[in-house]
Amino acid sequence: MKNFLILFILLSTFGFSQELDWDKSKSFDVILNIDKVYTSDGVNWEVTISGQAGPYGMGYGTITFKNFATDLQQSDYNGYFWTQVGDKIFRGSTNGLWKKEGKTYKTYAYDNDIVGGIINLAVGNWDFVAKKASFTVAPLK
Repeated sequence: MKNFLILFILLSTFGFSQELDWDKSKSFDVILNIDKVYTSDGVNWEVTISGQAGPYGMGYGTITFKNFATDLQQSDYNGYFWTQVGDKIFRGSTNGLWKKEGKTYKTYAYDNDIVGGIINLAVGNWDFVAKKASFTVAPLK
């Protein structure tokens, strides 16, 4: 039964992953400031970010980096964001994975624009020493 479950998960992953299609013609880059980093439990880390978020205008977010791995080299994260362009407000959530690569952290995420009904794929690079997070973002077709 265990082998069947593993086979099912592998086949499902390959089948659905081939259907993901970025709309590269609508991609944009974002560079955000890392404003604050803190922990309340010594395991998970809260990060607040802000800055211009491409077509989404001025943005603010809170991200929780989770540390389930014992070697602190990779795990998952989730968070929420809020942006404004003129009088239009966008809000949403982000869920993804992080991996330490040298002095920076690489992230891969789905960002859910709740107001616009768009799911964006975001690939990021976090430099906690320079206090900057940069992303390439593109909507799913």
